[in-house]
Amino acid sequence: MATKEHRKGSRIPRREAYTLKNLDQIKVLADPLRIRVLEAFCQERTTKQVADVLGENATKLYHHVDALERVGLIAPSRTRQNRGTVEKYYLAVARTFRASSRAFEPKGKRAGEKSAALMKMMSNIFDTTAAELAALLDRGDVARKSFEEQGIVSFLEVRASKAKLKELRGKLHDIVRSLTADAEHCDDDQEQGSCRFTLAYYPLEGAKQGPRRKS
Repeated sequence: MATKEHRKGSRIPRREAYTLKNLDQIKVLADPLRIRVLEAFCQERTTKQVADVLGENATKLYHHVDALERVGLIAPSRTRQNRGTVEKYYLAVARTFRASSRAFEPKGKRAGEKSAALMKMMSNIFDTTAAELAALLDRGDVARKSFEEQGIVSFLEVRASKAKLKELRGKLHDIVRSLTADAEHCDDDQEQGSCRFTLAYYPLEGAKQGPRRKS
C-alpha cells in the first residue's frame, strides 16, 4: 500500500518500504479504516487533518491513531502550538508497507490467529479497491470515461519457467520502488493527481484445489 499524494512543503517518510514484522501489526491493519488512516499519514498530518481528508469524525480516529502508533507503523514527527492547544503531527514510518513471507508461515501457537488476521488484512485491501472502483464508475459518464482512458484492470494467470517467474517478480518490485521514489521527488510546480495501485502476485500451486478439509 502506498500513497502518491504530496503538497508543496509537506513532509513524507524517508524510508521507502517497511515490512510488517509481527502479528500485532497485521491485526491492526485488519481494520479497513486503519489502512486508510495509515495511508493518509504518508504525508505529515495531525489526526484532525486526516479526519478531514477521509471525511471522518476526528474523535472516531483517535483510538485508530493510537493503535497504529502502538505497533510502530506511525510515529510523532513534531508538535505545534495553535490557539492555546498543542497539535501533534504524525508521519508513517515508510511510504509502502508489505508483509514478510515469514508472516505467512503457519507455525506456533498463534498460527490460526495469524492466518485469520492476514486474510482479513488482504480482504480489506481488495475490498477497498473494489469499493473505490464502484464509486468511480457510479459518478457518471465523465468518471467512466476517465476510467476507460486511464484505468488498468487485469486478472490473468501467467505460465512460465521458474526463472522467468522470478524475473517477473523482480520487475514488479522495481515498479513499486519507482512509484514510491516518484512520490518523494514530486514536482510541486506541476498539477497534481493521485491513483490507486493494488498489486497481487502469488504462486498458484495448490491455490486452485479449494480449501483444505478438516480431518
